[in-house]
Amino acid sequence: MGKSKKVAVVVPWHGYGRNILLGVSKFVHEHPEWVLHLIQSDSPVLEEDIQQWNPDGIISGLLDSEWGTSHYHYKRPWVSVLVQPDALDVRFVTLDEDAVGRMAAEYYLNRKFGNFAFIGNIQHEFSRQRADAFEYALEERGFKCSTMLYPTNIYGMDKKKRMSIDRRKAKWLEELPKPVAVFACDDWEGFQFIQFCRQHDFRVPEEVAVMGVGNDELLCNISNPPMSSIRTPIERVGYDAAKMLDSILNGQRLPEQKLFLQPSGLVSRQSSDVMHVKDPVVAKALQYIQDHIAEPMKVEDILKQVFVSRTLLERKFRTELGRTPLVEIRRQRVRRARQLLADSNLSISEIADTCGFSSDIRLSTVFKELTGQSPSVFRKEVKAPSSVHEQ
Repeated sequence: MGKSKKVAVVVPWHGYGRNILLGVSKFVHEHPEWVLHLIQSDSPVLEEDIQQWNPDGIISGLLDSEWGTSHYHYKRPWVSVLVQPDALDVRFVTLDEDAVGRMAAEYYLNRKFGNFAFIGNIQHEFSRQRADAFEYALEERGFKCSTMLYPTNIYGMDKKKRMSIDRRKAKWLEELPKPVAVFACDDWEGFQFIQFCRQHDFRVPEEVAVMGVGNDELLCNISNPPMSSIRTPIERVGYDAAKMLDSILNGQRLPEQKLFLQPSGLVSRQSSDVMHVKDPVVAKALQYIQDHIAEPMKVEDILKQVFVSRTLLERKFRTELGRTPLVEIRRQRVRRARQLLADSNLSISEIADTCGFSSDIRLSTVFKELTGQSPSVFRKEVKAPSSVHEQ
């Protein structure tokens, strides 16, 4: 083992911060010379702690903190996580927020929604970026979005101000045209908003569909109904930041490096998993496909449920969705396969069986046709500890 490297990691010890730490820990297990010093991002003695420990390098997202590493990062090599520093010479690893917003828009557009809204925290850059990306993706397709940004940190906020925000939010929700597809800036905001809708007697997802970001399993599943969420590679952010800092500490001459990691998928749950189609035949067919996606299924099986000819059903599907029933079956099977590839350790053969494919070969063929890559390559990329996606 070479000379030890002292590294300070300054992130919250809850929420996204825990996943950052998991990613850093994976790198540390591969590089035992690393010695970590963990510091709570809201520590009142953060700056003194860093100066006293005197690390060789820092991993932190606190550039905009009024005390933290806002000036100390110039004295030691550091890598920013989930924050894009103003200083051009600081390297960072973050999420591609444009891709996050576009993924949410495409999801809702594919479900034939016509009304859209965004709710989030005005104080966080990532929230504003996701709002802008969501709005822009919708505008490209000819749709508008109603956006509400407000200070969500209620700790220390007086009761009068909290009540004012709640009244404004309730008025905004009441005036949104229904049904509406709402994209929340993160899972916590999505969870809170679902409960807010229920308190004001709006049905989720029938009147208000809601989706978050982060796929926090606890929040998503204790939500009632369970909440859909975009999966983000936060562990990979931590791993890649550690890898980048290690290269700097080794004296490698690297170009200015900025990593933007793509979202790794979307987990559709009950809070948004509805199709808003006008034709009752298409709606019934879609429900049948969703309920029997794990079974061997042919278009003929759907015809027995909707009592129309194949020609008429295909015409109705093209009118409503722009695709045939067979293509829709394949799309839903591949979507389910993507989720299992990312979230489970099932073999390709087991996933094929779970998703209604006749064999793993058939799964691979259809998966590659629709996504451009094989199931094994997709799984490797999603589960990989590091990323090479650069911008």
